[in-house]
Amino acid sequence: MPSFEGIRTWTCSASGSLSESESRQDGIFEVDTDSEPDTDSDNSDMLTGGRQSTNRSGIPAVPIIPEPYTRGIKCVVKCIMDTTDDKTAIRIRIPGRNLHRSSAKPLVIPIFIPHRGCPHRCRFCNQSAITGKSRQVTERISVKEEVLRFLSHCAPDRSPVEIAFFGGNFLGLSPQVVESYLQEAATMISSGAVDGIRFSTRPDTVTEETLEWIRPFPVTTIEIGAQSMVDRIIRLAGRGHDAKDTRAALGLVRKYNYRACVQLMVGLPGESESDVRDTGTQVADLEPDLVRIYPTVVLEGSALARSYEAGEYQPLSLSEAVIRTKVLYLLFLSSGIPVIRMGLPISSEPDLRDVVLAGPVHPAFGHLVLSEIVLDQICRELAHHPIAGARVILTAHPSNLSRLQGQNRGNLSSLRQKFRLKSVEAMVDVRLAADEIHIRIAE
Repeated sequence: MPSFEGIRTWTCSASGSLSESESRQDGIFEVDTDSEPDTDSDNSDMLTGGRQSTNRSGIPAVPIIPEPYTRGIKCVVKCIMDTTDDKTAIRIRIPGRNLHRSSAKPLVIPIFIPHRGCPHRCRFCNQSAITGKSRQVTERISVKEEVLRFLSHCAPDRSPVEIAFFGGNFLGLSPQVVESYLQEAATMISSGAVDGIRFSTRPDTVTEETLEWIRPFPVTTIEIGAQSMVDRIIRLAGRGHDAKDTRAALGLVRKYNYRACVQLMVGLPGESESDVRDTGTQVADLEPDLVRIYPTVVLEGSALARSYEAGEYQPLSLSEAVIRTKVLYLLFLSSGIPVIRMGLPISSEPDLRDVVLAGPVHPAFGHLVLSEIVLDQICRELAHHPIAGARVILTAHPSNLSRLQGQNRGNLSSLRQKFRLKSVEAMVDVRLAADEIHIRIAE
């Protein structure tokens, strides 16, 4: 077996201190040399792209998903174990790493139309605060200007490129306004600047009539703001529609051969743990092409802000939001449905954190969820072995190292404490597949 040259090693000792070193180790694991490492970054809609966040704010270790959450979830993990005289080697596959490798990831150019087409404002919503735009409904947004401005500082190095109308209720606009936006977007497609169009809309505005409006235009994806599939939660959020409307909307989107994306939220007022699973199960049964998951935060100027200030609503903690999002992610994973975003987008103009009064905002929220999934799988495997006082060496492909370590290397500390280990070390090996982690237990 060839040696590991120049492996970077991170160690969490029994004292809790972390150290980094360069080492040369003889080959420890049986490596599947027929599989090529996947060096692609995560889906473009993820916040971190598979890289370690530079944010230094910590997050407490999140416990393994409670049993009521995981009941009925089919976990996609393959394990191979080899035992030698005094050490155990375990190979695990992390679920979801290659779920959306089959198609090119689009570069999305957002055109924000805050609250346009909305019949009223939902309790949690303040799109003007999120987008920094407070235009009146009568003002004209130039699609061409927005696209050219975006491309001037973010030239695409991949395709396809899509124009996305976000922040409002697109199909709630008048037919004339919808046609005007789509016509201008179609002109940009004809020029070769972009490749497609997507938009978000309320489920109760997806009808045969509105889909006929858009049929002549090159729309590729319709994103449906379901938020929840529990009518009680939808009503408490002030949405004004119900789960039946979402089911009908998905059926029509499929009938008209558009890609369907469902937008969901965790932590809405009145939501319970069982509501999360209920929503996820219902959405998975509808078989959308894509899903986005957002944690509920308290935005200044929203109705939810007044409830929060009156002590009537308490948002989820960051760790609670990670757990609930993780449940949905695994549920959709088991159904083969890609989750293209977890967490709210944070940009510099405006900075979302400046308008959030409370709630689970984190610049690498999706990374936190995925690193917790890695931690869960490692814990499940280590639980089968009497390893107190042992050294554990974890090896991953470089693209998966940050998930293996967790935020601020919290996974290493959590494993050491949970299993009373002498030390936990993290290493990289470019020969491993991107979704593969090797665990070595040594005395």
